Amino acid sequence: MMRPKRLGFTLVELLVVIAIIGVMVGLLLPAVQSAREAARRMQCQNNMKQIGLALHNHESTFKKFPAAGHGYSMCASSAGGAGDKLIYDSNGFVKLLMYIEQQPLYDQFNHSQAYAFVPNAMRNMNGVLVGDPMTNGNAVLCGTVVSTFVCPSDNTGPKDRLTGGHYGPGTGLQGAATNYDFITSDNDFSICNNWKTAGIARRMFGENSVTAPRDVIDGLTNTFMVGETTKWHVNGNALAWAYRGWVMSGIDPGTSNPGINLWHLPLVHPTWQNPPYVPVRGRTRTWWAAAASLHPGGCNFTMGDASVTFVSESTDVLLLEQLCRMGDGTVAQLPQ
Repeated sequence: MMRPKRLGFTLVELLVVIAIIGVMVGLLLPAVQSAREAARRMQCQNNMKQIGLALHNHESTFKKFPAAGHGYSMCASSAGGAGDKLIYDSNGFVKLLMYIEQQPLYDQFNHSQAYAFVPNAMRNMNGVLVGDPMTNGNAVLCGTVVSTFVCPSDNTGPKDRLTGGHYGPGTGLQGAATNYDFITSDNDFSICNNWKTAGIARRMFGENSVTAPRDVIDGLTNTFMVGETTKWHVNGNALAWAYRGWVMSGIDPGTSNPGINLWHLPLVHPTWQNPPYVPVRGRTRTWWAAAASLHPGGCNFTMGDASVTFVSESTDVLLLEQLCRMGDGTVAQLPQ
């Protein structure tokens, strides 16, 4: 008798096919993930390019760049000075809304009064809050998520961490975070109006800053203007795009807050290690003005000419400080 012709696969053949498919998936998955991250990084760079162009459009209109913010309640000072006595707790990004196709949102803000009320962030003993953000509508608007201010590589939600008396825009309200902020000095937290007297260490931005392109004597192409950060700060919750709360001074990768993508503090007080802290990638622990991202190997910066460059996390700290300063006489350049 003739044996009937066999149809289908044997178990061994099926296992071999499954193994081959598994190997192919294992080879393709990293490539797919890499391609997706490349697309996210490109979108992030595009966001920062838009911010850079918006800053220059603002300068074309008003002959100066916007300040990083006006009238901080979280800065420590008893000396007074121009702008020190009126608290607005604003972030200069609000001034850019009209240049990134967000004119309707810009028009809803009351720009003559404070943007947020952060009760636990009051260290400016001379300061008086201008108006009531809870009743003028500003505090509620601070919770609006603006996609241009959010990097798609950062998986922390833009409204996950900005609440409470230190970080929220008002009692019971939630703020919206940004992955980008002005290059400032973290001394803006310690000294009200620090930008005014910063000397050669002055950045392009700070509290009540009034920078024009002619002031950037080291060259716009050689000076950091806007930096990237994560939305999870262990030492401070996040940076808000619309207002300034506790330790929201901006981004400073220079010598006072050195480095990029530091998931642990360079100098740690012994009691902060009890229990031992486990660094987590994407959760910066470098004081409060950290430059960081979830892009592998570094983060993006917008230069003074609105170009965007990716800076390695291994970049020398002294070079980072020189790139932060706008007029110390040192023309610093990143390695090619």
